Amino acid sequence: MIIAAVALPFFAALFVAAAPDRQLCGDAGDIADKFPSCKVTATPGPFQPALFNVSKWIWTGENPVPGGTNPVGVRALRKSIPTPCGKCAVHATILVASDNTHVFYVNGVEIGAGAGPKKGQVLYAALQPSSNLFAIAGGNIPPGGAAGVIATILIHYADGSSETFITDETWRTVPSAAPPKGFQLQAFDDSKWGFAALQGIYSKSRWGAITLPPVLSFDNAKWIWSSDHKNGVAPKGVRAFRKTINECSKVAVSATVLIIVDDSYTLYVNGEKVGAASSYTSSQAWTIPNLHPTFNTFAINATNIGGPAGVLATILITYRDGSNQTVVTDSTWKAIQNVQKGFELPFVNEAEWEDAKIVGPFGVGPWGKGVAIPLA
Repeated sequence: MIIAAVALPFFAALFVAAAPDRQLCGDAGDIADKFPSCKVTATPGPFQPALFNVSKWIWTGENPVPGGTNPVGVRALRKSIPTPCGKCAVHATILVASDNTHVFYVNGVEIGAGAGPKKGQVLYAALQPSSNLFAIAGGNIPPGGAAGVIATILIHYADGSSETFITDETWRTVPSAAPPKGFQLQAFDDSKWGFAALQGIYSKSRWGAITLPPVLSFDNAKWIWSSDHKNGVAPKGVRAFRKTINECSKVAVSATVLIIVDDSYTLYVNGEKVGAASSYTSSQAWTIPNLHPTFNTFAINATNIGGPAGVLATILITYRDGSNQTVVTDSTWKAIQNVQKGFELPFVNEAEWEDAKIVGPFGVGPWGKGVAIPLA
């Protein structure tokens, strides 16, 4: 089947003057962004993979032989990355793997943990505009042996550009010692620390190539459609679906969307087009760099040309405080059979909308689990 994926224009401004205060968290007090200096002009587009191909395995240098046996224990590694002049950092996509374990921090906040040198882990984090601290607590577990961590950090800037940083010999570390208290914080002084020791270059190291993870997972998502999907088939035509995330306690920054529709779709965020595609065998991933701080509406215009029909999506939202939220298609989404103009706008009267009907979990027939998912 031919797959068509198209990035479309996005306009960040939202018209909210006519919206009820309660929809904008007014009843609970407005949420102010602590770092409002970034004016994001970047537009949504296809997900940009981070990749491992230029990254390096590093460790403390306790054993001067690269890839040699190292003592059992946890070691600290960290790197402060200043934003170039004229740029403003917004969010990052991070790939990481370790022998044996890792805990990853961004600006003092733990954003993920994992283990193993053969499969990478993907993490997403909101960033501060001018400087960001990335830290890893790497573990070498009994009985010991080779130890190392490897990471790629893809930083996205407000103007739509991006820059890749890797684990290398410029990272700071302290050999033969457990991570000192507060090592993951920006205020921590690492000026007396040494530098990391190279253990190998990606696939040329003792660990070999690393399996890349998918951008996101469909595991918890449900195939959904409108209520006229019966006995495994749905009428031909267009249906619309929407879900609003009204989070009043923290500031939303960006989102990553993984989506597939049988047969085709156009994706909107806050009333503006993000992208479109037509394939029921391959999913697409999109990056949304400029969410509204508290109120975000994801809407999908889906078309069925006959037979089974369904929408399947996973959305990961990054927040300014370092946390993430995962949203999946399920019965909490709204659906409508008679699609009206403006259905994709943030503030729509949903009185005529129905709860989306669950067609089945990810893996259900006829689609199965063979859906292609982009790699991070």
